[in-house]
Amino acid sequence: MSIDFKALVLKYKDQFIKDTQELLKINSELTTFDQNRIGAPFGEGNRKALEFMLDLAKRDGFKFENVDGYAGHIEFGDSKEYIGSIGHLDVVPAGTGWTYPPYGAEIHDNKIYARGAEDDKAPTMAVYYGMKILKELGVPLKTRIKLILGLDEESGWKCVDYYFKKHPEVPVAGFIPDADFPLIYAEKGITMTIIRGSFDNSQLISVEGGLRANMVPESAKATLKPDLVLKHKFLEYLTKNKYEGKATIENDLLILEAFGKSAHGSLPQDGLNALSILFEGLKESGVNNEFVSFVNKYLTFDNFGHKLGVAYKDKEMGDLTINFGLATTAANHFEIVLNLRYPNGVNYVEDVFNHIQKLLPDNYSLDVDHHQKLLYKDPKSDLIQTLMKVYQKHTGDMTPPISIGGGTFARATDNVVAFGPHFIDKPTYIHQKDEFIDIDDLMKALAIYTESLYELAK
Repeated sequence: MSIDFKALVLKYKDQFIKDTQELLKINSELTTFDQNRIGAPFGEGNRKALEFMLDLAKRDGFKFENVDGYAGHIEFGDSKEYIGSIGHLDVVPAGTGWTYPPYGAEIHDNKIYARGAEDDKAPTMAVYYGMKILKELGVPLKTRIKLILGLDEESGWKCVDYYFKKHPEVPVAGFIPDADFPLIYAEKGITMTIIRGSFDNSQLISVEGGLRANMVPESAKATLKPDLVLKHKFLEYLTKNKYEGKATIENDLLILEAFGKSAHGSLPQDGLNALSILFEGLKESGVNNEFVSFVNKYLTFDNFGHKLGVAYKDKEMGDLTINFGLATTAANHFEIVLNLRYPNGVNYVEDVFNHIQKLLPDNYSLDVDHHQKLLYKDPKSDLIQTLMKVYQKHTGDMTPPISIGGGTFARATDNVVAFGPHFIDKPTYIHQKDEFIDIDDLMKALAIYTESLYELAK
């Protein structure tokens, strides 16, 4: 059966874009997790996003299920085996400095601007519309198709952990619409490596920086005992290095602030880390305690682990990366969260964790949370070859599959790989202000996803 998928999806463009905008208008930043909050363990915004998608499924005649507010699915077909896709409806915090409202979903210059536009609401909607188009086309399909909807991909993956306990069936094939084209065959291991300790707070009272560990901090703040000399030196440091920040006296306290540029935690080199600016500024201003010295010795302005002695580069998967993502204090205790990603050839426990632990003072401790081991799929597999042929047909691009430092739901189950929506020759602003998706690119992704589902399920 010959189908012109490019022409077919264009018939759905107006409705597809409208539904995508409505989904993007829902603020689904995860603020708190509460398992006792029945139906909304990840908060009201995340619940509304899930219910919006399930309402679409009801409108369009799909079978669907809300899995206790943790996740959901939409499906059609009756076979025991299924083709699976997993998208996520949660987003990282919008942050500040947007040109257009982050939850306005406004269209300017053929781009939809919104938090989640590329990561991952619009791509998830594209998979849904791929299913809708095939269902309404009435083409005979051998295998059931199911779209799983996650709600905390950006934080803890409790959503898919819960979902697959309730629905343990593994897809026979599928893809995750949350990465890059042409296709991702390998993903680095990802950890939240946490350093805790105590510090002398007689001069430096508190530090706070970062929104999420997997975002390069765009702002950071330190509170100190009032000191006009220190204030002047910090401002001199900012001016000398052409950094943005400020120093003010408020309520008999000195407040030092540094501003950087956010980026995805898998690409810390693409941002400017406000925590690094702040801690180097504290050192240059004369704040000398063990905490400030430790951070400057081992963490500031180092995206690849050279200072910690864990730098490693794999020919195929690239560099080990470290995003100095979060720093908080309470009384005289601190917590630092490093979003550390490692390639093939690294044993995280032996080569990284144990090595860092040996560097810590006696009053510091090291922990690891949310460790996702690296993912590697055979580029010659039938699944990858099928998806690549569809991609090449629609783009003419013969770039081979790639590896990334990001982590996707491809790790949540077997027999799936990350596949689009970002075209690697285009700019991306995920986890940054002014995140957008180009409508022409989104329509191309819709055609690719629709035909890919057809090829896998027919």
